[in-house]
Amino acid sequence: MTNSSVEFSKASFGQRLQVWLIIALLRGAAVLPGSWRAVLGSALGDVARRMMRRPRQVVDANLAIAFPDWSPEQRLRLQHQHFRALGQAALELGPLWFWPLPRALGLIREVRGVEQVDAALAEGRGVILFTAHLGAWEAAVQYIGHRWPVTVLYMDTRNPALNALMAAGRGRSGARLTSKEEGIRPLLHTLQQHQVVGILPDQNVDPREGDYAPFFGRPACTTPLLGRLALRRQSPVFGLFAYRLPRGQGFRLEFVPMPENFPAGAAVADATAMNTVLETAIRKAPEQYWWVHRRFKDQPEGWDYPY
Repeated sequence: MTNSSVEFSKASFGQRLQVWLIIALLRGAAVLPGSWRAVLGSALGDVARRMMRRPRQVVDANLAIAFPDWSPEQRLRLQHQHFRALGQAALELGPLWFWPLPRALGLIREVRGVEQVDAALAEGRGVILFTAHLGAWEAAVQYIGHRWPVTVLYMDTRNPALNALMAAGRGRSGARLTSKEEGIRPLLHTLQQHQVVGILPDQNVDPREGDYAPFFGRPACTTPLLGRLALRRQSPVFGLFAYRLPRGQGFRLEFVPMPENFPAGAAVADATAMNTVLETAIRKAPEQYWWVHRRFKDQPEGWDYPY
């Protein structure tokens, strides 16, 4: 029995039913032309925006922090675009997870900067890739799993059946998945084998586990994992960002090297450097970022709770 099967068997009937419905929706989306899928995803996002009052408030608070110089009308327009992008992100999992793998990978129309990663690996060094909940990050997982031996860190949800579905979808191109609960040992082992590690370090972490570093001009409790891994193995680090192209035309991937002085060995400085790269990537397509996340949930003394 596979790990995914074991996880699925742990789920309650209600949790399994939820996942069966998701699978039906994604399989249905997979048969649509890309342009239709984009339109339907946008409509789904519009419905979610109207129905989900609390997430809408979180998005508004985040946009006010990130774009204080914008007019209310500009931020409202971005809010609408953001929810439409969320709907598109949901439906594009249909082809990414259920099309034959070569066809799914064909949705990646352009890749920039990958030669730098190949060159680092050719020198016999493990490489760390980090990304954000930006655009089609699931497409990025498919790409790196197909191209190199890679271990990807992920966080479990409360639904074991959903965990099984995500593990099957993300791992089908060859990526090995390791849960946050397993710690960093599998990641260090991967780097020791001169392979690739992938992490998504852009979400709020418990203040006992992170450091406050600026992100869009406000302190954000940030994981120190990227700097620690890079320092332990002296591994080159690259940002990896997957942007959604217009009208369901596919995706563009960009690999971005970290500054030469990274890691500096100082937790806050390294977290700040990482957040700077993330922020630059997000500003290229701000509607595609995961603004529904309470990124500034934990704040240092003297800062208000923005939600």
